[in-house]
Amino acid sequence: MKMKWIKKLHHYAYLLTLTILLTSCSAQWHLKTAVRKNPLILEKDTLIVMDTVVSPPVAITDTVILKQHDTITLVKDRLRVRILKVNDTITIDAICDSDTIISIVEIPYEKVVYIEKESFFDKVKNLAIYLGLAFLAFRLIMRKL
Repeated sequence: MKMKWIKKLHHYAYLLTLTILLTSCSAQWHLKTAVRKNPLILEKDTLIVMDTVVSPPVAITDTVILKQHDTITLVKDRLRVRILKVNDTITIDAICDSDTIISIVEIPYEKVVYIEKESFFDKVKNLAIYLGLAFLAFRLIMRKL
């Protein structure tokens, strides 16, 4: 009699362990706990992509022959033009400085995607599945006795 009672106790312990394993915490519960501890994880963040393009400098030299003496320098933005007249020679130096083009693209994204809680029907359905599995496990354990 005592041995049969101990076997039943072992079977109930197995059933209790199986029930605990099947009804563990959901990911939703863990997410709620994490948000409760640090609400900043639900804030949107922005990813910044910075692209830099450097154009090389361009220099052009050209010569025209005349009979006058003079020097003219023109500067506009990145372009410098120097016209040098010496006797019958004109030297034109044009230099366009290098340019850096920086494009910044901001892409907002969510760190954590929060999914709404499951409905009452889903909870009842999950509970019915767990209870059915527990009942089947209990029936299998009792059949082996």
